[in-house]
Amino acid sequence: MTPDRWRQVEALYHEALTRKGEAQAAFLAEACVGDVALRREVESLLAQVTSGPLATGGAAAFVSDPRNASVVGRRFGVYQIQALLGTGGMGEVYKAGDTRLGRDVALKILPRVFTSDPDRLARFEREARLLAALNHPHIATIHGLEESDGVRALVMEFVEGPTLADRIAKGAVPISEALAIARQIAEALEAAHEKGIVHRDLKPANIKFTREGAVKVLDFGLAKATPVNHEDTDSLSASSMTHEGMILGTAAYMSPEQARGLRVDTRTDIWAFGCVLYEMLVGRAAFARGSVFDTIAAVLERNPDWQTLPPNTTPALRRLVERCLEKDLRKRRRDIGDIRSELDEPMLQTVLGPSPAAAASRTHAMRAAIVGAVVMLLVALGVALGIRSFNNNNAAIAISGVGRFTIRWKEKRWREANRH
Repeated sequence: MTPDRWRQVEALYHEALTRKGEAQAAFLAEACVGDVALRREVESLLAQVTSGPLATGGAAAFVSDPRNASVVGRRFGVYQIQALLGTGGMGEVYKAGDTRLGRDVALKILPRVFTSDPDRLARFEREARLLAALNHPHIATIHGLEESDGVRALVMEFVEGPTLADRIAKGAVPISEALAIARQIAEALEAAHEKGIVHRDLKPANIKFTREGAVKVLDFGLAKATPVNHEDTDSLSASSMTHEGMILGTAAYMSPEQARGLRVDTRTDIWAFGCVLYEMLVGRAAFARGSVFDTIAAVLERNPDWQTLPPNTTPALRRLVERCLEKDLRKRRRDIGDIRSELDEPMLQTVLGPSPAAAASRTHAMRAAIVGAVVMLLVALGVALGIRSFNNNNAAIAISGVGRFTIRWKEKRWREANRH
């Protein structure tokens, strides 16, 4: 199978997983119209999730129908399943009780299509050990990798609280709050990148708030170990990168290179970080469209609508988001640590006026005030000069009057003296 063909199959597979029963069949019929072989390939992948030697009973029940209420209450090794938390292309996530240690965990059952390949499974197990070594206050801890009846699951820290997606659903996040959230996300990614780990599926649904309001980045289930130095993407080792032709992640937050099935590095997380920051500021996703194909097309070919950013977005903040969402890897921001530092800079956090119109109005008013002040100064100066001229004239008149009075007084005294 060619890489292009595999990308098509993989994209359809992930999209079909979001549908069940008749809706899934109708989707495949429409998406694969005229291409029977394509539909057969996708259905064979879907069948691996819902069938196989363990399709009935045991742990396989967890992947046979994740929406089935009977799953709740079953056991997966020492874990008692309590509730379904979410589903996706990389498995189903459940809240479970650890009967051995007496704590709640998040249990992610991995799909059989992901674990049936021995080489891929071996790589995943190595990377799971790397992820388990991540210890950061803004990263949900991975406790381990468990197996039951041939089905594997990641055991992760259970974070009780709303997701960032829940918060954004209520409307755009104010700039100051969005920057505080973004800073914590950046700290989490920085810790992972320093260990050579790329998340690859960062999105609002994978970011939660604890009861104390702290951010926790979840679901490093798609994470990949990669060399930290990414000066030359083509030189990256295929053994530590995503295989070309394989699409993993969520379409609306995929980087262009990820959507093309190319090798990825830490810059794919920076792209997703830019998507998340844009979505917080605007209240809607930058690239999401009606279907996965339209969404990927938007990621590859279109830019976000920058006019939808809040009017009081600073130029520095807009430039940061734009640089994170550069389609050209050479122009995209390269280090999440630098972004985290930049989020603390005053120029990024200073909030501008409420709108361009209001700013123009204030500029006009300021100019009018300056002109008015100048006019008043000129009038005052004119008045002052007039008063000075008036006083000088009066002084001259007074002096002239005093002179005439003196002459008259002297003449009077002379006449009186000569009278006698």
